Amino acid sequence: MSEMVADKKLKENKLGTMPVPKLLLTMSLPAMFSMLVQSLYNIVDSLFIAKVSGLALDAVSFAFPMQQIMLAFALGIGVGTSTIVARRLGEKNKVDADKLAQTGFKLAIINTAVFMIMGSFLPRLFMMIFTKDTNIVNMGMQYLTICMVCCFGQMIEILFSKVLQATGNMIIPMLSQLLGAIINIIFDPIFIFVCNLGIVGAGLATVMGQIISMIFVVILASKRRHIIDLFFKDIKFGLKKIKEIVRVGLPVMIMNAVAGIIVIIMNSIIIQYSVKAPSALGIYFKLQSFVFMPVFGLNQGALPIMSFNFGANKEKRYKQTFLLSILVSLIIMAVGLIVFQLCPEWLISLFENSSSDAEIAGYAELLKVGTVTLKVISWSFLFSAVNIIVTTGYQSIGYGLTSLIMSLLRQVILILPIAILFGKLWGLDILWWSYPISDILVMVVFTPYYIYAYKKAFAKRLKVAGEIAKEESIVSSSQIADNVIVENNSAEDCISISESNLESAVVASTMDSGIEENKSCKE
Repeated sequence: MSEMVADKKLKENKLGTMPVPKLLLTMSLPAMFSMLVQSLYNIVDSLFIAKVSGLALDAVSFAFPMQQIMLAFALGIGVGTSTIVARRLGEKNKVDADKLAQTGFKLAIINTAVFMIMGSFLPRLFMMIFTKDTNIVNMGMQYLTICMVCCFGQMIEILFSKVLQATGNMIIPMLSQLLGAIINIIFDPIFIFVCNLGIVGAGLATVMGQIISMIFVVILASKRRHIIDLFFKDIKFGLKKIKEIVRVGLPVMIMNAVAGIIVIIMNSIIIQYSVKAPSALGIYFKLQSFVFMPVFGLNQGALPIMSFNFGANKEKRYKQTFLLSILVSLIIMAVGLIVFQLCPEWLISLFENSSSDAEIAGYAELLKVGTVTLKVISWSFLFSAVNIIVTTGYQSIGYGLTSLIMSLLRQVILILPIAILFGKLWGLDILWWSYPISDILVMVVFTPYYIYAYKKAFAKRLKVAGEIAKEESIVSSSQIADNVIVENNSAEDCISISESNLESAVVASTMDSGIEENKSCKE
């Protein structure tokens, strides 16, 4: 009975039937809201910590890249799993979709264990890469240790949320993110100021929000096993399924992890020009998340739609989803660009601390460097809008390697040499132009190639579908011919039987007539 219900749900899946504009809206809005809420995780701690001291803000800024790397691994496994699950659902293969989801859950648990172990010894070494200031090192170590040792909330919540999104459910992930952010916002000031825990309180509030989000989404996912079953009964791993998940999720993982690694390297470069440059870059990344996160939410809504319709060979719906996603992404990024160009001083003032003369002097330097940082790097928004959706397109058709190369070029191979060169030639203000230039170059090369790749991928799938249909037609014709032969043989047997019965009847009739005649003669 449950299999019949599941099969019916697959046939009626809105990912393949609902009008694309309405579908993208219903799929993306909850995800966009969820990602905006996720942005609060990135900025709330910094807003409160900035009121503690400028050194505490520096510590959180230095810790941010490691948090980005942890998030990258969680997203890689989550997106890789959800993309393949959506594709299997598009192919109406729920059994395999369940197994893939369960494999993703196992990978998320292993990923969690690795970071929890690393959290016991890595934070101090990590902080010492950037500074020798004992206060900054200690504060950063305390904050980062809490985030890493208690990362299970973030890792498991992201995996479950992504898989639920692959089934078309965007509400539960949205509520999960909202719940976690509210918990974080409530307990940040309580732990930091009321309990006087400072940066430790910020870390505790963050992981508390993540853990409660995890509990919420796991409970609700357990009630939806008829759609997708995430809960495994054995610990066996299917190597083939791991490869599928990794092939799609690796570009996402590397793209986000590399972003964190680049910030680490960039901090070591820009600190030579200004001690407040790393904090300025950290503030930029926290503020730009309010622009990028809605686009990533749009991306989350578009990816299952594109993956499903690619699996279902519906090219028109696939193309319509891609173009509409590009348009909406450009609109969002354009609004962000305008705000960053017109109001950089106001944005930076959110992190102001004027509690002492030293803090006032430090903030003045931060304002000077940060204003240029926000204005210059924000020019990359429009080109990033296209690159993010194109990367999603590559993932949806299984071009994981191409997506990976795209990410590496954009965030490593191009940006670092350009930043180092511009810094040496023209200083810090021009160095920031390495970000928009890298995005422009990647967009020019990889967008045309994506158009070619997706057309080729659909042509290949249609060719395979045609061959399968042809084989089925041949088999069907053969079966019809066999049925005709059987029916003819049956008819011949029936004729033979009828003739035999007729002969028997004639003989019997003759015998009866003879008996009657003998009776008459005797009489």
